[in-house]
Amino acid sequence: MKKIIFAIVLLAITLTFGCKRNDSNLSIRVKETETTYTYDAVYPVDKTDALEKYIAQQLKSELPMDQNIDATVSLIDGERFKIKATEGVLQVRFDKQNSSVTGFIKMKKFTEGISELLSGK
Repeated sequence: MKKIIFAIVLLAITLTFGCKRNDSNLSIRVKETETTYTYDAVYPVDKTDALEKYIAQQLKSELPMDQNIDATVSLIDGERFKIKATEGVLQVRFDKQNSSVTGFIKMKKFTEGISELLSGK
């Protein structure tokens, strides 16, 4: 009986720590069509502060990444994109049809910078 209880406790501890250790899970997906550019990232939660600083620096606007964000962001040159974010998850949607080529290039550089930051390069 003691062995069974010990095994159950050990299993519970292992599962608890295993589920909370999300340090190396990084998933970045970029999809580009004729009309849209989408960037989806699932990243370790401990990189949220660094990502928040990068976004604030690039957009000249504070976005609290520790809260649920669902916003349309307007850049200085009039370009707009949708951003959804929470700790560990970022989604960016850019409409290529209603934007300039320059705006699209800026958006790609912005998301490439995010990828570099999240991957540690």
